[in-house]
Amino acid sequence: MRVVVVSVQEAWQLWVCEEERRVAYGGRVSVDDAFAGWRVGDDRVLELAEEVKSNVLTGKLVLDAIAVGGGDSAARPDEPPAPAKDRAFDES
Repeated sequence: MRVVVVSVQEAWQLWVCEEERRVAYGGRVSVDDAFAGWRVGDDRVLELAEEVKSNVLTGKLVLDAIAVGGGDSAARPDEPPAPAKDRAFDES
């Protein structure tokens, strides 16, 4: 499992992925919020990634059971294919 950051229009979305399959939406950081954090020395995308990992580990974020179990899940219309160059934070 890993948290993948995907750029979308004027923001970054975080997804929990197993291999190439997205199993849960973790959240979104707008470009404005990311830059505001950067100006004061914060990395809002990394902060959200750590929160997403914590939520998965504590069960606060429910993973898509079909995707985790290896079955085919229907593609989400708002979800672009996972680009190979996504920034990933591996759960270790």
